[in-house]
Amino acid sequence: EDTIRGLVAEATSQESDYPTRQRAINALVANHGEFAVPALVEKLGNADDHEGQILAISALSQLRTAAVLPLLVALQSEDALLVQNAAAALLLIGDERATPMMIHLAKDERANVAAVAQRFVAKHGAKGAAVPAMLQQSQRYLAGDIPLGGYSEVVWQLVDGKLVASDVPALLFPSELAKQVAATALRIAPNELEVRSALAQANLAQAYLIESSLAQGDESVQALQPVADELKIAALASGTDALRDALRDGLAQSLPAVSVGAIEALARAEIIDSIEQSTLVAALEATDKRVRYAAADALVRASRGESLPESKRVVNVLANAVAEEMVRTVQVIAPSEETRAAVQATDKARNIAAVAEATAVGGIRSLLLNPNVDVVVINENLPDRQPEDVIGKAFGASYASLVANTRIVVIAKDEEKSRERFGDEVGILVGPLTSENLQTAINTALEGVASPAGERAEGYAARASKALQMLASRKADISGALDTLALQLDRGDNVAGPAANALGLSGTPNQLPALAQALATTSSDELKKAVAEAMGNVLSRMDRCPEEIAMALMAAMEANGDVAIRTSIAIALGKAKLSADEQLQLMRKLNRVATSPSEG
Repeated sequence: EDTIRGLVAEATSQESDYPTRQRAINALVANHGEFAVPALVEKLGNADDHEGQILAISALSQLRTAAVLPLLVALQSEDALLVQNAAAALLLIGDERATPMMIHLAKDERANVAAVAQRFVAKHGAKGAAVPAMLQQSQRYLAGDIPLGGYSEVVWQLVDGKLVASDVPALLFPSELAKQVAATALRIAPNELEVRSALAQANLAQAYLIESSLAQGDESVQALQPVADELKIAALASGTDALRDALRDGLAQSLPAVSVGAIEALARAEIIDSIEQSTLVAALEATDKRVRYAAADALVRASRGESLPESKRVVNVLANAVAEEMVRTVQVIAPSEETRAAVQATDKARNIAAVAEATAVGGIRSLLLNPNVDVVVINENLPDRQPEDVIGKAFGASYASLVANTRIVVIAKDEEKSRERFGDEVGILVGPLTSENLQTAINTALEGVASPAGERAEGYAARASKALQMLASRKADISGALDTLALQLDRGDNVAGPAANALGLSGTPNQLPALAQALATTSSDELKKAVAEAMGNVLSRMDRCPEEIAMALMAAMEANGDVAIRTSIAIALGKAKLSADEQLQLMRKLNRVATSPSEG
């Protein structure tokens, strides 16, 4: 700070000659960049130093793009002279990021401020109103649309009239800019739905990115967990209508961070009397399975399993989600319609969530906005960049923590030449791309690689299993998921337990063999009790108990010494319509003399 202040003093002093001033400015540009702006902005508001104001504007114009973001924050100052001069510096720099704010200031009641802003607007041919322009800018930031050289490790705020920098992880920088722009729009139009929605989207995206990065093993954001909770609270306070609108925009812009964040919020905030009008219903058709799974679960939670809109579609989506065991998230960066078809087919495969981008720039943005990616598949020929550019940008030192567990595969025509070009650390997929060879390349790339994919899938499956249990408890039709639920009884208790309960409530004789197998093989006492109870409930709805099921229950009774398990099995047998021989055999097995175990 002392060094910067010394250089700023030289650069803005009338007593310095031109070479001295220029050397100081060159040092500010080369060594300090945006961090030189606060000291220069102080000069802009010094009414007693007219020449210093002019020289500070000149210095800021030479900082160019590095000065833009702090200067935009300075425009919110209550000091009219400072705002006028900050606008003048932005006019000289000519960066389009200033356009929405300049449109707003062009109608400012401070004539000197408005005059500068009007010159900017005229120079750039800007049309329309300020708030829509701000909302468009916020959306672009959310989509990762940051100009070349526009990324930073800090964002700027006005604190007691002074510019202050706050550290922000690279992961959150675009969404933080989106939030700042949306917050500015909110001050201008606090009652507009689109504005509240834009701010909610930024908050939701940040919360999702923090939590998904933590799940991916990125310890650099560990301290931000409490912040994620506060961001979600702020989004919930924006209103259900704003959350619905946020989900609609997230779906339209293919922004999973916004979409899933909005879905999770709506699961808690949705209005049950009008839930059929919710954008959650449209999210069931999303191309991204993460969004579909979240939407189905949210609809069940929000409706509490009653009056569920699109119930058949919800059950079908949950049936797919409950079967997930190792969801591997894949980002494909390659042009052509064939690529899109192969990726869409792969996304429908069990245990893979695949998305596509047609350009290198789009792929880089997607990677930086969605850090929980297991494999990146890049075509050797891209329309706008080289594969090396994608690898260098997304996997460089600044972003290494975002993709620490990610593997790279290149689609190529000649495997040998590609090995020479990319090295042994990169997998090679010999094109053309198909769903089959893409899945093979994914599995090969991830062989022996530690990844959170299993935990991620277990989360999908556990939520889906609980949702289906809730639907079954409300007597909803979950027939489309019964066979899939029966296949999950060998999973952990968080998946298998609710699955067993759902089968007990809605299951048919077709699922009894799977329940009997689980009762005989699981090592979990809690699951044994749940399975036995489920079998009893299914048997109570049948005219007679199949002989093999009766024998399985009796065998389980003999094999288990735990009183609670034996009690659950006894209740199941009591609900079963046993034959006379089976009933006699059961009573003989259970006959006990009322004496001490040590004496018996």
